[in-house]
Amino acid sequence: MYDCLDDTSVNRAIPAVTHTATPAVVRFQLHLHYREHSRLLLKLAPGAAPAQLGLAYAAALSAGLSTQNLADGSVLIFKLNLDQALSFQLRFVDLLAHYEPARHTPHTA
Repeated sequence: MYDCLDDTSVNRAIPAVTHTATPAVVRFQLHLHYREHSRLLLKLAPGAAPAQLGLAYAAALSAGLSTQNLADGSVLIFKLNLDQALSFQLRFVDLLAHYEPARHTPHTA
């Protein structure tokens, strides 16, 4: 029997993000790769101006948060708490936001 919440017993290689991967596969790969960091994914909603994404990126940089641009044009913002994520969503209502809290893995000595 094993604990389904304990992922230390499963050693899987994280596949690299490829250009032919579907958006769902890319999101899953990002989840596996960045699970130890809280992150906010911002992307354009239908009909939203692309400048809003640039403004959100600039706001994250000015707040001292680390960011990463993705191939589909969306932006990942790392190491922010829930209050910061909610303030980004309130400030940029034209963007679709998806917040993922950090999943800490147990440290083995």
